[in-house]
Amino acid sequence: MKSLPRNARIRGEPFLPSRFIFGDAVDDEGLEGSEYLVHTESPAFICRLVGNDDTDFPGRESEGLASAVLYDEAEKITVYVCNLRLRLFDFNFYDEVEPNVGQLQDICDEAMRAYQKLQKAYAERDAAGPPPREMRTGPTKPLPPAERQQAISQLIEQARLAVGKPMGGMQLAAAVQMALMAGDQAVFTEAQLALLAEPDARQLLIQRARDAVAFPEVLRKDGSVVSFELWALPFAFSRSQGGVWWHFPRLEALEVALADALEVPEKSILWISPTLFTVDMLNERGCQDLVQLAPVMDAGCDFAPLDPESSRATYEAARKTNDPQLVMAWIPFLVERGALPMDKARRLARRALDVAMPLVQQAVAAEMEYGEAELFAPLPWWEALSSGMRAWNRKRLGVTAALLAASQGGIDKLEAVAEYQPEIQGFEVALRVKGRDEVEARVPWLVVPDVAPDRDAAWRDLADCLREAGMPLSQSVARLH
Repeated sequence: MKSLPRNARIRGEPFLPSRFIFGDAVDDEGLEGSEYLVHTESPAFICRLVGNDDTDFPGRESEGLASAVLYDEAEKITVYVCNLRLRLFDFNFYDEVEPNVGQLQDICDEAMRAYQKLQKAYAERDAAGPPPREMRTGPTKPLPPAERQQAISQLIEQARLAVGKPMGGMQLAAAVQMALMAGDQAVFTEAQLALLAEPDARQLLIQRARDAVAFPEVLRKDGSVVSFELWALPFAFSRSQGGVWWHFPRLEALEVALADALEVPEKSILWISPTLFTVDMLNERGCQDLVQLAPVMDAGCDFAPLDPESSRATYEAARKTNDPQLVMAWIPFLVERGALPMDKARRLARRALDVAMPLVQQAVAAEMEYGEAELFAPLPWWEALSSGMRAWNRKRLGVTAALLAASQGGIDKLEAVAEYQPEIQGFEVALRVKGRDEVEARVPWLVVPDVAPDRDAAWRDLADCLREAGMPLSQSVARLH
């Protein structure tokens, strides 16, 4: 490439454009109400194109393409109409050859056939969805026992040394980041459990892990560092079949719409993850694999928390079973640090939901059958987990309790007994009529997924909910022998 002098003559290129070119145009008001057709061969012309035209003309009911060139006396313009409900008008010719009516009609007929092919190509492209991107999984290989124990001990010691020391806190943040990125889930989990008797050190350790997930920083190959914030759209839906799929490539279409709705600055990044995370997926890895999300997405790839092929096979087998379920999940998205203040997100939440819901529904429906769905306001990651889980727990318990109360004469006739069930990472709430031992209904009350799930917080939230409803609550402790 080289610069050209301003007075250099520009010669035309030998590469001719397509004969028919269709496109949109904008004016001061935005997108124009009509498309344009450009005919590049002789006689060269440009005209406007609109649809939904029902002008009557001889042959309109024909099976094949039928058309006519008419003169609109009121507008004093020539128009082309056809039985595809398309109209061409405002013809402007750009060479010395002006066609007669028959020639113009033949050219326009060919243009309409080309337009049909174009629309078919658009439909096929939309049906195919975006081109597949590389799927990357994070490391999950456990360390050898001796190395694991050494890593745990080092993390514990660094957490203790960081209490009350800002420099130590920075070193702890780096150590936590490395531990989470290494992929051995047990290192961080065992370290934070070992510090139960030292709440200050434990809380510092947990907070550094949560920050590593919520505020990722990506070091690029050119040496630059990009700082992100992890946000999410909580998404609840029902299914009549078993299994849940988690990868929805068409969610990519949500990026521009959501960025516009939330008024994210034009040059700032907002990337939607096509990978949806359910409660079970988050609990399986303790939210630790989320530290892999930003670097994978920044590389232009899709994050796979599970092996895609085996996971798909499991899903296909499960979806053949009849297993009604309610699913709580989150759609993560990355925003460049500082591009989306919390007050702006709250103010624009309703607009964001109105824009996002149809796109989310289309993306999910293209890959998985589902029934009813509900999308919640976008929030920073940990707030999204907490608020989404809190709303979902209350909704399920509230609906079940209301139905039971209606059949038993009121909510004051009921009582609840909750028992923690490790396999569901939550409490099983048994509802029964006061004075009876028979359980009338069971509802799960799940712990909010976290790097260190807080079972006590879930119990307090359950107790507060039932206290507000006026229903007594007791806890049943499972006996091991």
